[in-house]
Amino acid sequence: MKNILVVAALDSKGTEVLFIKQRIEAYGAKTIVIDAGILGEPLFPPDFTREQVAEMAGTTLEKVRKTPSEGEAMEMQIKGATLIAQQLYNKGQINGILGIGGTMGTALGTAVMRSLPIGIPKVMISTVAAVGDVGVYVGTKDINMFHSVADIAGINRLTRTILSNAAGAVVGMAKANTNVGLDKLENKKLIGISTLGTTEAAARKTRELLGEAGYETVTFHTTGVGGRCLEQTVREGLIDGGMVEFSLHEWVDRNAGGLFQPPDDRYENAGLKNLPQVYVPGSTDFIVQRAGDEKLKGRLTHMHNRAITLYRTSRDELKQTGLEIGRKLSRSLAPVTVIIPMRGFSVQDWEGGPLWNPKANLGFVEGIESSASGNLKVKKVDAHVLDERFVREVVDHLLENVKLVEFLKNSKLVV
Repeated sequence: MKNILVVAALDSKGTEVLFIKQRIEAYGAKTIVIDAGILGEPLFPPDFTREQVAEMAGTTLEKVRKTPSEGEAMEMQIKGATLIAQQLYNKGQINGILGIGGTMGTALGTAVMRSLPIGIPKVMISTVAAVGDVGVYVGTKDINMFHSVADIAGINRLTRTILSNAAGAVVGMAKANTNVGLDKLENKKLIGISTLGTTEAAARKTRELLGEAGYETVTFHTTGVGGRCLEQTVREGLIDGGMVEFSLHEWVDRNAGGLFQPPDDRYENAGLKNLPQVYVPGSTDFIVQRAGDEKLKGRLTHMHNRAITLYRTSRDELKQTGLEIGRKLSRSLAPVTVIIPMRGFSVQDWEGGPLWNPKANLGFVEGIESSASGNLKVKKVDAHVLDERFVREVVDHLLENVKLVEFLKNSKLVV
């Protein structure tokens, strides 16, 4: 029987949690309830009390209640609930998690969910699931934001349906065997690929070639959140075959103030995991920003859509990007190759194209070559990033790095 972890404050949401608990059990699963409330008293006895939650956080409920800020008080309870959830998961005692609440309950539930690995079912019933940018709650995890539609304030014909559906969703996911019919993929290594629409044709051909070579691939768009998700999957060990990054754009936006901002550890985790890697400075020929940005006025531009415009990068900006990425990649424990397409970095960067500036692109070459050391090698290719010849060069180098990693492991030169 599957166990569903339910995280909530039982003083304010006790009626609704009790109903959800009954529905989950009616659907054939068990519940483990964590009460992370602070004030009042729980409607029914939980499996983990608010006192235990506070103690797990290294404090007492009395001290939590005396905290002047309700936000700070809840952070203490979030810490305790998260540690309990992690212990339960590490012992194999939970198969899914459900949270319920408004802004405070959503912050609680999703914080606990973000501490658990990708793959375990996560359902957050929230009054703010349809309000603005929920990225602050979801982060890089597979959290299902389940809009409560009405306020979570009692059981009625509307909330009864919403809560029942959410309970059914988490139980259904927990009971589902995600490997059914996928036996042929069980022994395939997974390779991570990054791209933007401006290099997608190259990524598409890469997926085709790696599929023919016996690999499975997963693709991320370098829009800031895509880079964070990619690094998360690497840290969790989901990507185990290698990495091909066709877009290093996020670091350009970081240096030049663009919209697609990466995490601090971008380009570092694959090397720490000893994964063979190939990087291409695809889509580094532009900065993504709103139309009419005054700071970028006077540059070559290309309107990508009504929301954003692509602004041409300068030689100095690309040199700085190359320097910083080169330093990161030089710390890799595994072989890593940077392959530079000398005839253009994106679909907009070609002779006669709107962002064509080969002299500016040389800045990346200067930066990466001056900072390369350790296991990092740099190769220049007289081709455009979207040329099939260039793509095959990228795939060939990745497969060479795969063989080298395997040789070193077999030789016990790499632990």
